[in-house]
Amino acid sequence: MAKAVNFTFETYSLDKSRTTAIFNYSIDYQDGSKTNLSEKLIFPVSIPDSLPAKRLFQALHIGLGISYYKVFLPPTFTIQYHLSQLEADFWNSVYRNGLSEFLYVNKLPVSKMATFEGSNSLKNQVPVIGTKTVAILGIGGGKDSILAGELLKSLAIPVTGYVLATGDNHGQTQQVAKIMGVDLIGVQRILDPQILELNKQPEAYNGHIPISLIFALVGLLLCVATKARYIVVANEAPASLPNTEWQGKTVNHQWSKSFEFEQSMQDFVHNTIASDLDYFSAIRSLSSIAVMKLFGQFPSYLNVFTSCNRVFRIDQSRRPNNRWCGECPKDLSTFILLAPWISQEVLENIFNKNLFDDRNLEKLFLELTGVEGHRPLDCVGTQDEAILSLNLIAQQGKLANTYLLEVARKHRLIIDKDWSAELAKALTPSDEQAIPAELKDQLLHLIQRRLT
Repeated sequence: MAKAVNFTFETYSLDKSRTTAIFNYSIDYQDGSKTNLSEKLIFPVSIPDSLPAKRLFQALHIGLGISYYKVFLPPTFTIQYHLSQLEADFWNSVYRNGLSEFLYVNKLPVSKMATFEGSNSLKNQVPVIGTKTVAILGIGGGKDSILAGELLKSLAIPVTGYVLATGDNHGQTQQVAKIMGVDLIGVQRILDPQILELNKQPEAYNGHIPISLIFALVGLLLCVATKARYIVVANEAPASLPNTEWQGKTVNHQWSKSFEFEQSMQDFVHNTIASDLDYFSAIRSLSSIAVMKLFGQFPSYLNVFTSCNRVFRIDQSRRPNNRWCGECPKDLSTFILLAPWISQEVLENIFNKNLFDDRNLEKLFLELTGVEGHRPLDCVGTQDEAILSLNLIAQQGKLANTYLLEVARKHRLIIDKDWSAELAKALTPSDEQAIPAELKDQLLHLIQRRLT
């Protein structure tokens, strides 16, 4: 295949009902040939013809394009939009930081990426929508969004659940929404089928994209359509921590779940979309330990939640037979972090087995605990959180004589001492949060009360 030399953000369009949006792109090659691509989003509600909606569709056009641009990483962009310097800075940050893992995995320099250009003379008009105190909550079926939803309900904030589904796969979200007692609206995402073949080309690059960016922008469009003020996500404190480094830059698998991204997205929304829309994480101040303690207070979800990404695979034949694959970093990390807060019997029922008896998980276990390599490139707890959890498990007498707990003892991860100071620190909310002012005190007070 000829070398890709340019990536073009072509156009986007909506059907007459304004419920289906199509985003078009193209890749130009050195020999003059071209690949045309398009992606479709199908909304459950009509999106109004307004300036905030237009700005969000433009942002989605740029954001969705990351999946197609990264395949060959051509050196230049062609874009029809006139971007302000603020917008250009935002998108350069999203592409570079959001693709940091992608660059690391493919051993590519940051300098290989194209750059968005903006104008200081272009100023964005920011309207007021007239939103209501209503939240649209991103539900992925995991413990974090469950906890966020229960916290919002405790504050008597009306909540509607939202899921972005690739194909028809909603994972566990419908069951979670049913227990939570909220309506669930789904937006269907249909990738261009050519992407699968392009990714198989010898010249193609494959890797992680900042999917939480897409989730945020689609949620904001739903807010515009329903006049809900808040698009709420459930990203905890460890999401801000890097996994490793590449060429002097940090690599964070969860960058689009980080506090840096949350602040950047808030600024982008308030300065380019609408002044009365808010994007924020309800559990930003919490460690994974604190999240697990609070999540354990809602036992009705234990038999429906999942944190396993393989449940959401596009190819149904590659999905696990139940809610957990029992093999991936997220499954093992969840098992470790949840174990101190529920009984061993309930824990094993959740995963349909005792993961600590699986010798094939030893390498992954050593990575999660910091003995070998770096923290896995996945949404997992920190190494300190894993070690603290293991010591709490040992003190409680749980999972005794299991293979992985003996591995922990062999590597001296289990230490006979008082861990109360470390636990107290892990259960203390941090000051790092971006909750809207009118909700901040109520939400933080509620969290603190439930933790103590």
